[in-house]
Order: sequence, then C-alpha cells, then structure tokens
Amino acid sequence: MQQTILLTNQLATGSAFALTADNQNVFIPSKVMLEKSVRVGQKVQAIVVPNMTRPDRTPWLAVSILEAEPVSRDDTLAEMILDEIEDGRATVEEIAENLNMSDEKIAAELAELVASGDVVRLTCYDLPEEDE
Repeated sequence: MQQTILLTNQLATGSAFALTADNQNVFIPSKVMLEKSVRVGQKVQAIVVPNMTRPDRTPWLAVSILEAEPVSRDDTLAEMILDEIEDGRATVEEIAENLNMSDEKIAAELAELVASGDVVRLTCYDLPEEDE
C-alpha cells in the first residue's frame, strides 16, 4: 500500500524509522534508504507492508521509497525542533525524546540552527551527575 510517511530517525546502520499520517511506526531498511537521497524530517511516498518481524513495535515495513517531496521549511527537522522550543526552553534530551530521535542528532541540528541564525541564544550547562 502506498502511503506518505515522515522520516523521524535514522540509525548509524542506515536503517530508519518513520511515522504514517495516523502516527503508526514504519521501519525502513538501510537498503531502501540508500536507493533515494532522503533525510530525517522529510516526507516521502513509500510502499509499506505489514511488518512480520516486529509488528508489536513497528507495525509497518517500507519496501520502497517512490518519491520524496521537496524539502520545505515545514518538513525539516529544524522546524520540528523550533516547534519544540516555541516557549523558549527545552533540553536536548527533552526534544530528542519528544521527536523519538537521538540526542546526538538533535544536538547537531541545533548547532546548525545556531550557525544559520535561526536560534540566536543557546545556553548549555554541564550538570553534575547525580550520586546513586
């Protein structure tokens, strides 16, 4: 079945995850990701089938990416992050958890937002680790 999905996370292996319009998880194997030049935050048309390997966690499996929509400001990871910090405060961990992405990916994108001038103030704290 053909669906529009939003790429939300990519692993170091090249495999990725996405969400359907009704917020169901989609697994995208690295082989499928490599066929098209797509990135996290982009909407794509994909052929998805029921995932027989882990249907409890990821009910859909993308077997092909047909077409990627042009990246627009509303579809980028940057926009998703800016939406998360709309009230002015959020930690990298909070943003990453809300967007179901790695802390490293969010931190890298935030660095790009600062460099581009989209984020003009970024405060970092090195908090002491709690004693257990």
